[in-house]
Amino acid sequence: MENDIQLPIENDIRTIGLEQMRRERVLLASELKSIESQISDLAFKNYGTYADAGRATHDCSKTFGGMREGTEDLSARSEELTNAFQDFRKKAKLLAAEQELIQKALDKSNPLWELLSLPSKMDVCIRAGYYDLAYSLTNYGMQLHQQSQLIKNPLIKKVSDRLVEARSYLLEMLFNKFSGPLDLAESIKVVNNTNKFWIFR
Repeated sequence: MENDIQLPIENDIRTIGLEQMRRERVLLASELKSIESQISDLAFKNYGTYADAGRATHDCSKTFGGMREGTEDLSARSEELTNAFQDFRKKAKLLAAEQELIQKALDKSNPLWELLSLPSKMDVCIRAGYYDLAYSLTNYGMQLHQQSQLIKNPLIKKVSDRLVEARSYLLEMLFNKFSGPLDLAESIKVVNNTNKFWIFR
């Protein structure tokens, strides 16, 4: 079958003259040059488009490269940012707890205010002659001194010290009572209050 195809071609070649073959060769060469010229013109006319496409490709590659580097940097810093956020939350909780403590301390109904007012109440009791109350307050100061955990607080220690120091002043006031006239009931009261200091000293 292959031989059958080649026979017509060989017959055509035999029938074509040498001069005609030369003309065909020239025509083919001319067609080839025309095609090459058209390709050159097409490339020249569309050079700007090719150049723009090349620049766009370069810019896109550069942009995506920057985005990739930025993403890698964020990934590397994600743990650092997470730790910083957790630290912030801890500090925020501490600040909230401190603020709540301050608000409670500023509340006049807080027992702390009552405790802080005891030294001034002690002075009032001594000057007004309420020796039983004054003794109870100074005795309370002694009890505070024995509370090792409470006395670590500077405010409580200061109150306790003031109440204990007032014992000497209270005892002096009781002794001074004997320097003036006293009725029997008042004398017994002063003696009883004085004896408390020696019993619970």
